[in-house]
Amino acid sequence: MNKWLSFKIIHLVSLFLILFPLFAHAQDYYEQHAIGWHWYDDPKLENKTDKNNNQNPVKQMKTIRQALEFALDKAILNPTPENVKNYIVLQNQVGEQSSQFSRVWQWVLLQNPLLDYSIHHPTNQAGREVYLDELNSQQDNAIKNLAKQSGLFFFYHSTCPYCQRFAPIVKDFSQRYGITVIPITTDGIALPDFPDSRIDQGQAQKFHVTVEPALFTVNPYTHQAVPVSYGLMSENDLRQRILDIAIHMQGVSP
Repeated sequence: MNKWLSFKIIHLVSLFLILFPLFAHAQDYYEQHAIGWHWYDDPKLENKTDKNNNQNPVKQMKTIRQALEFALDKAILNPTPENVKNYIVLQNQVGEQSSQFSRVWQWVLLQNPLLDYSIHHPTNQAGREVYLDELNSQQDNAIKNLAKQSGLFFFYHSTCPYCQRFAPIVKDFSQRYGITVIPITTDGIALPDFPDSRIDQGQAQKFHVTVEPALFTVNPYTHQAVPVSYGLMSENDLRQRILDIAIHMQGVSP
């Protein structure tokens, strides 16, 4: 009887030693809040995805914009205090990030002044005035350089109201920049601003003038003619057009 009891005890102890690791593993399994075959939980994949997102600023900004747009749309469609508050919080966070970017931007420009666009193209009032004065001076020089090589052919008809209005503009412009004007009347009658006009003797046909007034720049050395305008234009527009021609013909970059 004692031998049988001893054998039974040894058998139970051996069985316990065999089953205990399995029991411990099962107990640990059930204590890990449902990480079983019937639950999807892959932390390695999530960590990898989060890492990729953190390294991709385009995806990060897209996520931020979507969150902000979602919060705004939600607040507009359902303007509860909570929804509006959520949007304001997100908006403030984006604003703070933008402010930080602006501060760093200014610091970088101070460390690298050659990167500062406003040094050569100032936006403040005082700097802007100096910049515009310098730009106008360079543009005026470009037009005056063109005037040394080219002149203007001005075709007009004495009874044309647009020609009558354009004539003093052409005259004032030519006097300001010292550019020679050869006025050509197509009906043989001179306008008061150009009493010494030439009578058209086929020049209008040669220049294919079909609309008056018509203005051309002409280089007497190369015989190159470039149309400036057909019809009436303001003096500012005339200046800009002549400047464009000067830059194109001379390769000037005012």
